[in-house]
Formats: sequence, C-alpha cells, structure tokens
Amino acid sequence: MRKPDFSGEWILDRKASTLSHGAEAIKTAVVRIDHRDPTFRYKAKFESEGGPVEFEYELLSDGREVAATHEGTRTISSLRWEGEALVASWQIQRADGELKISFRHELDNEGRRLRAVEELRGEGRDQDNIWVFGRQ
Repeated sequence: MRKPDFSGEWILDRKASTLSHGAEAIKTAVVRIDHRDPTFRYKAKFESEGGPVEFEYELLSDGREVAATHEGTRTISSLRWEGEALVASWQIQRADGELKISFRHELDNEGRRLRAVEELRGEGRDQDNIWVFGRQ
C-alpha cells in the first residue's frame, strides 16, 4: 500500500474544526508540510487575539523515540504510520509535571483536506481537538 504524501500548504478551516477550551481562541492558521517519507517537516503559524503561536519540527516516520533535554525539560518524540495516518507524539517532562501531546494526521477528500486529531494531556490543560485544513 502506498503511503499518502502530506506535503503542501494548508489553511485552517475554522468552521469545520472542533476545538476545545484553550484552543478555541485560534482564529486562523497556516501549516506548511514538507513530507518526503521517512522525513516529515512541519511548520505552523496559529493566530489568535492574543498574538501568533509559531512552531516547527522534523521527525522520521520510523516510529523510533527520540529524546532530547533542553533547559531542564526532557522531550521524547516519535512519528509512526498507523495505516494511512501519521501519528506524531511528544512526552514533555518538566520539574513541575508532564505533558503528553499527539497528533493523528489524515488526508481526506482525495487529498484536499488535512485532518489533525489532537490529544493533549497534563498540566491541567487536557484537550481533544480536531483541526481541519484545506489545501492551498
């Protein structure tokens, strides 16, 4: 089975998304993905009234856990295929607690829509979000 290619520029479809408390402040977002399996590069800019939130990462889809420590924070990340979905996971350990985040990326509508199902647990910010993006 051929794996999907998530590459492209994706614009948040706010009305099609289902966002929980804490994420519902996001009004617009642009995501750029450069996917050349096994390399997955993700760069995003989310906008809310409180200002922009930008982040980027690069992971390999081999499912291997990668650990890093920066300024007292230990992060374990991985990216793995689950059928035609790519699941990115992070376990972030700080002195004041632990945060777990996962995103299940799926393409639908013949590759014209990106659906990212987010689960965030810890630090009193539990969230379940469904982010829907249209291909630019």
